[in-house]
Amino acid sequence: MAAAGAGRARRILRWDGCVNVRDLGGLPLERGGETRFGVVVRADSIRTLTDAGWRALADYGVRLAVDLRGDDELEDDPPAGLPIEVVRQPMPGNEVAVVWEWPSMREAYCGLLERYQRELAAAVATIANADATVVIHCQGGRDRTGLACGLMLRLAGAPLEAIAADHALSDEHLAPHIQDWHAEAHTEWERERRRRVTEPAGTTMAEVLADLDARGYLLAGGATTPDLDKLVLRLARE
Repeated sequence: MAAAGAGRARRILRWDGCVNVRDLGGLPLERGGETRFGVVVRADSIRTLTDAGWRALADYGVRLAVDLRGDDELEDDPPAGLPIEVVRQPMPGNEVAVVWEWPSMREAYCGLLERYQRELAAAVATIANADATVVIHCQGGRDRTGLACGLMLRLAGAPLEAIAADHALSDEHLAPHIQDWHAEAHTEWERERRRRVTEPAGTTMAEVLADLDARGYLLAGGATTPDLDKLVLRLARE
């Protein structure tokens, strides 16, 4: 079945109450063609949506939300009555906090890939087997969601430059919130830690993926070859 949002050509979405939302369609592929619209949408934590935002999400065709948040991050989820299924593939927030202990974002991303291989593979397999538009999110929608989306885009054949540019949009969209978070730090030491963990990461994401065999990584994490082939067929349009 084609994704409900297929055929749309608007990458940046405006869902009331939620920043950093975009369709993964319209990105170039190394072999020609581009990624399809209406298959995967990446977002920050959709718990921030207003009622109008939830309606916009459903109107876009989203019928499945893949939630990477840990139990410690959960708050109210979709209002009753909307046709949206939620599948949790938690990459726990209290453990992700150890990102702060790594000296660079490159080492942080490599550490997350090592720690959450099974969860990332499961999330990708879930999206591969969906039959409607999927939104994938976590708290912030930058690093955990970014890794999942980067793996999918690399698997589909998107060039590293396109993946880096897409990931960099998260820094742009989240900038006002990140600045507020920096300002809330009580000490300069804490402020520096916050700056380090939110440094621009598009190029870093691409460098990490350049050193990784995305298909081999996902297969080793438990995804199957049919899962990954389905994802490529869903996401890539020649």
